Amino acid sequence: MHQLYTLYSVLCISFLALAVPATAQQIPTQASNCEQVTEAALPKIISLLNNNDFTAMEQVLQTIESNCGPNEVTQRIRIIGQLILKQPTNALIRDYLQQGKDNELMIRWDDASEDDYQNIYRKNKATYHYVPLRHSVDSLTQVKATAIIGSDLYNLNETEEAISYLFSDHISTYLIRMQKEKPVTRMEKMQEVELYKGGWGFAMSAGLYRPLNATNPVYNDLPIYGFSFISPLANDWVFDGFFKYRPARNSRIFEYQSEPNSTLPDELEPLTTYMFGGSAGYKFFDAGKFLMLGKAGLAYEMSYNRSLYLSYGDGAPVYITRPQTFNLSTGVSAMQHVGRTSFIGAQIQYHYSPYSIDSRLITPIASDYVSFELFFKF
Repeated sequence: MHQLYTLYSVLCISFLALAVPATAQQIPTQASNCEQVTEAALPKIISLLNNNDFTAMEQVLQTIESNCGPNEVTQRIRIIGQLILKQPTNALIRDYLQQGKDNELMIRWDDASEDDYQNIYRKNKATYHYVPLRHSVDSLTQVKATAIIGSDLYNLNETEEAISYLFSDHISTYLIRMQKEKPVTRMEKMQEVELYKGGWGFAMSAGLYRPLNATNPVYNDLPIYGFSFISPLANDWVFDGFFKYRPARNSRIFEYQSEPNSTLPDELEPLTTYMFGGSAGYKFFDAGKFLMLGKAGLAYEMSYNRSLYLSYGDGAPVYITRPQTFNLSTGVSAMQHVGRTSFIGAQIQYHYSPYSIDSRLITPIASDYVSFELFFKF
């Protein structure tokens, strides 16, 4: 008996293990279910709107809201129905306005007026509650709202008349009646960003500069700071002129023949390295507020060092601006818009600095470096 009970338990557990995944696969997500329900309901809504059958319409709207929750479209249709039936609308309009649905509809009207309205909708279906832009639902509510305003059969109060102007896509009249400001649309926000990307800018940067594949390098991991002027980010090609410096903390002393005819090399202590140059970047990714550029640059580089043995007659140390070389760089820069003309960003670059071209340098200095910098453009 015990063995039969054990076998029965195993079979039940096995059945549940197989059944649960199969059931889970059949349950649609809330978003997909909402989209399916709304798409199925839209033809019914069109038919009922044409017939002004708002009794049956309420059942359809409740079906949508039970799966998707109340939204601007269902509330707009319900208000239109109450206006046509000359039923009280105060509570419905108050909820609509308190939830900011009027702003949502104004943005919907503006997005629908764009040439690429279909792409706008496809990218943000949930934002529009799965009702495509320029759908017949919109055109029918516009026609009915216009008819309500122009008919002598309706005795509208001020709020009802204002909301009817909104539903008929007379946004300016609605704003005047309600003494409101028009919300900034998605397109207007993008245009504003593009406007701010159109001027020259100034940037400050800070980061880390370190040698690659170097054993006991003269220049160890160093901080790097910079200032630069940047051409308009609205263009595909972006240029900048920069000044950067690296305080040589914890760097190694190196030998250098400071005097051409000297038989003994001088030992120098690195202090600071300076770079003056420019770069060109190609904007290969532009999402409006987020940009990415591939960059290449060229700079003149010199090191400012203190001699450990040479000194002037009064005992003051001698400073030497050597060695000197050029700095070739290539890398990637990314930045995010944070407000008006301001961007924050980061860039990583490879640097090639052949110090060996200075014939007076005795101690080998590595040529390959990598830098990582954060910057703020304004």
